[in-house]
Amino acid sequence: MIRGIVGVVIALLAHCVSAETLKVGVSFAIPPYVIREDSGGIELNLLREALAETPYRLSFHYLPLRQTFELMEQGKLDAIINVKPGMLKRGYLSAPVITFYNRVFTLAPRRIKRLDELAGLHLVAFPKAREILGADFDHAAALGHSYQEQSRQAQQVRQLFEGRAQAIVLERRIFEYYRAHFARKSPALYDRGRAIENPLFAPTVYHFAFGDPKVRDRFDAGLRHLRTSGRYQTLLSGH
Repeated sequence: MIRGIVGVVIALLAHCVSAETLKVGVSFAIPPYVIREDSGGIELNLLREALAETPYRLSFHYLPLRQTFELMEQGKLDAIINVKPGMLKRGYLSAPVITFYNRVFTLAPRRIKRLDELAGLHLVAFPKAREILGADFDHAAALGHSYQEQSRQAQQVRQLFEGRAQAIVLERRIFEYYRAHFARKSPALYDRGRAIENPLFAPTVYHFAFGDPKVRDRFDAGLRHLRTSGRYQTLLSGH
């Protein structure tokens, strides 16, 4: 009996010694993809489950988006999420992980059919939008009457519905998450029928970035398993 207990303790100690903590930088304002309160959300659950059969433990560091990129470049983070090719000089990109559907949201009756129509509006976008969304958007933002990048994306939704922004650029799942949240207290103000979704951007495919190619390879293998097993789609639906 004692010998068995000692064996279990030794095994646990060996696991603790061999386990490696990965410092993962994530933006703190992108539910349902990242939900800080319980270190959950679609993307953190994908990362966690893809690495579940590896010796890596995850330590999430919630930071402004720009800072996650800076610290990754400096080697102070082991991984970050939501990276497009060319956005990082240092790091190893995973296989494609997730697709974002960015939209321009306005309040009825305003509709936007072309990006150059944004030039005269008070426009609020997410951090690094001018880099992520391409040259045409970058040009429109540069000519804008008032252009702002907001790291706390809940504020973008409030700015739109409260009339403090004429247009916002936001991923559709993130927009709906916050709209529904605010609508619980102010259903008339945040009624979905007030907002118009203007689909002016192609889908954005994101990768995760890792400082060590071995970790990236283990993640990719786990991601492939999630896809073939059907678990990926389940996680994408938020379950």
